[in-house]
Amino acid sequence: MSGRDPGWLMLAAGAALPTVAALAFLYYVFRPEGPELSLPVACEPGRTCFIQSFVDVDTGTGAQDFACGSATYDGHKGTDFRVLSVAAAHRGVDVLASAVGIVKAVRDGMDDALASEATRREIAGRECGNGVVLDHGGGWETQYCHMLRGSIAVKAGERVARGERLGHVGYSGLAEFAHLHLEVRRDGQPIDPFSGRAQSEPCSPEKREWSGLWDRAALEAFRYRNGEILDAGFSADPAVLDRLELDDAVPPPDRGSSALVVYIRAANLRAGDRLRLSAKGPNGFAIDETSKPFDRSKATFHMFAGRKRTSPEWPAGRYHGEVSILRNNWIQASRSVTLELR
Repeated sequence: MSGRDPGWLMLAAGAALPTVAALAFLYYVFRPEGPELSLPVACEPGRTCFIQSFVDVDTGTGAQDFACGSATYDGHKGTDFRVLSVAAAHRGVDVLASAVGIVKAVRDGMDDALASEATRREIAGRECGNGVVLDHGGGWETQYCHMLRGSIAVKAGERVARGERLGHVGYSGLAEFAHLHLEVRRDGQPIDPFSGRAQSEPCSPEKREWSGLWDRAALEAFRYRNGEILDAGFSADPAVLDRLELDDAVPPPDRGSSALVVYIRAANLRAGDRLRLSAKGPNGFAIDETSKPFDRSKATFHMFAGRKRTSPEWPAGRYHGEVSILRNNWIQASRSVTLELR
């Protein structure tokens, strides 16, 4: 979650085309006026960072992203680029200027702490946490929120280049997971960088592959997804999965582990989606479980399935797992995982 922050400079918080040439042509034809934005996070899209929430373009009490999907929440004014955990953030993930600009404002010194009812009251008016506002001219601004305390690397009045480091991804302010909240504004009004249009304008799925303010590299890195796998693997202790937002490093099982499970953590699941987990290994080891359809959309969800050890040791050899998100009886996303026990 990213909060709105009115107390600090308004801080807030298609079909695929057949050829690359056609995609490039339509990119420039449909691209709206405004700064061309590059990726604001130095990470590996789809592996170490993901888009958790887009701008909410539903002006009522519901929520819709720019592509008429559900990967957002009511009133969200920016784009949330999440990393896998608090521990991943502390390893250092650079926040980068998406375009050349002048530093308009900086805030640092707020504690890194995942949101709770107590912290919500304490940070009222400062929901953005530690952050930076860049002025790009012509009424255009970008705002970078929830950065790690002490990581801000720029000062007000400085000119920054595209791709220059502003600080590190964190979880200060109103944040329920480690991420960067990027907000784009023109004349003070939120703009969805994926459509290039004002937040108040309706969704339009037919142009989702090429319209917007992003440069080509950013569009390629973060093609629209509404339901994806954050991480998956084998574990010996299902209890550690409850702490994935704090530390994504899950210790692998060994031959003496009391249990052996395969797990999945997914984002932006829709009502009706199901998760399937399967695995095979030596001596007939097998897992195959599918969840019931979800009764409502879920921002994140994790599931595991496995076996308890009944022999002195797990058999040596390779264990192979498959995890999937199922939507309308189709595979929305899948990932393979392996474990070698010696």
